[in-house]
Amino acid sequence: MHFNFLNNFTSNSSNVDTSKFGGESETISYLRFPLIVLVVMIHSKFDGVVVNGVGLMHDGGFPCYSTISTLVSNIIASIAVPLFYFISGFLFFFKTAFFSFDVYCSKIKKRAKTILIPYLCWNLFVILLLLAAESVFPGLLSGKNKLVVDYTFTDWLWSFYDTSHINPTVEGAFPICYQFWFLRDLMVTMVFSPIVYLGVRYLKVLFILCLGILWLINFLPAIPGFSSAAMFYFSFGAYFSIHKKDFVATMRPLLPLSLLAYLLLVSVRFIPGCMNSWYIEYVHHLSIILGMLCMIAITSYLLCMGKIKSHHFLTNSSFFIYAFHSMPLVLIIKLLFKAIQPQSDFTICMLYFLCPAITIVIGLGLYKSLVILFPKFTAIITGGRK
Repeated sequence: MHFNFLNNFTSNSSNVDTSKFGGESETISYLRFPLIVLVVMIHSKFDGVVVNGVGLMHDGGFPCYSTISTLVSNIIASIAVPLFYFISGFLFFFKTAFFSFDVYCSKIKKRAKTILIPYLCWNLFVILLLLAAESVFPGLLSGKNKLVVDYTFTDWLWSFYDTSHINPTVEGAFPICYQFWFLRDLMVTMVFSPIVYLGVRYLKVLFILCLGILWLINFLPAIPGFSSAAMFYFSFGAYFSIHKKDFVATMRPLLPLSLLAYLLLVSVRFIPGCMNSWYIEYVHHLSIILGMLCMIAITSYLLCMGKIKSHHFLTNSSFFIYAFHSMPLVLIIKLLFKAIQPQSDFTICMLYFLCPAITIVIGLGLYKSLVILFPKFTAIITGGRK
């Protein structure tokens, strides 16, 4: 059955008009919500959740949960952020005949509304929620971070960009609404979009390959906001817009080989002894590229065949779910662990899927209510997305 699917795919790919169903626009529209679900799953692992200074999974001993969460959160879901960068680069230069200074300013101004304003709003919301939680639910806090009530003026500023300056012992350099590191890095990349345009316009594939190698070997220094992954995938997506190439039509014929190679690279992650090998990081990076190609190609194919279709509400709710999910998800995880006190591997696995599902359902309900009751406010905090 697997090979029949691949045969059907390759035979149908050359006969399908991708400008209609299953083309670039439809594929991007459909992927928005599933990719956000994957982002939520990235943050659904229990390993890093701390209550009163103690990790929920400090005892270990849950092999099924460990395998499933590694496969879903660490491998499959790792495709989501790079693919969002790819889509962002494609849309940033979409239908751009030339890239003058005026065009650049116009695009940056538009992104200030769709990205910067929501970015500032949601980070401020998180600060205020943390301030409230410190008074109402102090027992559910990790106990590792500086209290908001003790913030200095510079702490408030850093909370919008890099909280490691506030809490030096915490690993990572994230804004206080931590999942928004993606938007921070995306905005920085957009500021340097003229370099992307010139590189892609004149060096073409060579520019993409050079950025890909820099990302693969992790060459660039770790400076918050300056991401080699963001630059590479943003430029990769930009390449198709600037040179007017259909990325769906390009990627669909590559599915059979890409899928087989992806499955092979994923399986390497589960071979005993390989996880600590020197090459595992390269395997992971290559699997992200192949996984992205597979996701685009399969989605386009299923759309074209009428097996799936975009849901307007889910697509429009994607940004809200992305912005909303982090704190409620952690709270739901902590509350359910406290209430159920799971001891078995099966129960842990059930909670691993249940917690994000509850979070997403609550987010969808809240988004629907806000759209009905406060449409203008909702438009502001979601960047005008309706």
